[in-house]
Amino acid sequence: MRSSFGNLLKRHLAFIIPFIIMVVICLYIYLTNSKIEIFLWTNIRHNAFFDEFFKISTLIGDEYTTILVCIGMLFIKYRYAVLTILAYLYSSVTVQILKRIFDSPRPSKFFEGLNPIRTIEGYPLYEINSFPSGHSTNAFTLAVVLAFILPKLRYHWVIIPVAVLTAFSRVYLSQHFFQDVFAGAVLGVVLTFQLIWWLENTEWYHSPKLDGRLFKTKFKGHWQ
Repeated sequence: MRSSFGNLLKRHLAFIIPFIIMVVICLYIYLTNSKIEIFLWTNIRHNAFFDEFFKISTLIGDEYTTILVCIGMLFIKYRYAVLTILAYLYSSVTVQILKRIFDSPRPSKFFEGLNPIRTIEGYPLYEINSFPSGHSTNAFTLAVVLAFILPKLRYHWVIIPVAVLTAFSRVYLSQHFFQDVFAGAVLGVVLTFQLIWWLENTEWYHSPKLDGRLFKTKFKGHWQ
């Protein structure tokens, strides 16, 4: 029986509801402030602790983190590893296409010759392909994947704040504007749920072969 997209979302309201709240808050911030105002407000609020904290938290949106999660999923269920890598590829390819279509300058290039911005010494800065944020997309793509395979609803309320911190780190580190990370977050969630809906309605994704895992250690508790 074919599953509807609406039913998929209803099964994950513990993720969808806080995400919608986040979107509403972000829209309010975006509509009541210019991207320059938001960026500069963030840029002047730095200290040594958060410099190091966000340099680490931004790694959650790195492709290597997704690869590590995918490898970990192989020890739990092949199906989860397939979902993780397909979600990453789908969202990443889409983001890379959009980056080249919009061809937006990053903060370091945008403010060049206009206004000096604070940067972290020794931390590399990029100048092009700002919109949308790939790290933010990756973080929220991974958040949806984990929310989908973790049936314990209480974990959903932890996943989104971690993804939000990852997205915010891109603005704090002067790699992106607010609108870049906001768009990346929305893209990650929408594209990943769309992919899951498609996979749930395909026969090969439900093949018994994908129920296997590397080695035979039995995992209990939190996984579907």
